[in-house]
Amino acid sequence: MEKLNEKAPNQSYSSWKEKSESDSGSGTKETTFVVCAICLETLQEDDPIRKLSCDHIFHSLCLAKWFLKRHETCPLCKASFMRTPEKPKSPVQIPERAHTR
Repeated sequence: MEKLNEKAPNQSYSSWKEKSESDSGSGTKETTFVVCAICLETLQEDDPIRKLSCDHIFHSLCLAKWFLKRHETCPLCKASFMRTPEKPKSPVQIPERAHTR
C-alpha cells in the first residue's frame, strides 16, 4: 500500500474538482457527474479518491482493492502507474548477410 500512496495519494473528490476547474481556466462550475469505473458509483463531494498518472480518478478504496489483487495498471486505459517510464532503447542493428552463391 505504501507504493500506491506514493504514486496516487488520497485526496477528496471536492479538492480534486476545485483544482481541475481552476486548471481549466474556465472559472465556471459545470454540473458533471463523475463515476468510479471500478464500482460504477457516482463520486460524492466528500469521497476520498486517487488520481493516477494517466489522469483517471477512482474511489480510494476501490483502487486499493484493485492494486492489492496485483494490478499495476489503470482499470480504464491499462497504463502502468507503478513503474517509471523506461528510456526508449536504440534500435537494434541487424548485420547484413553476406550473399554467397
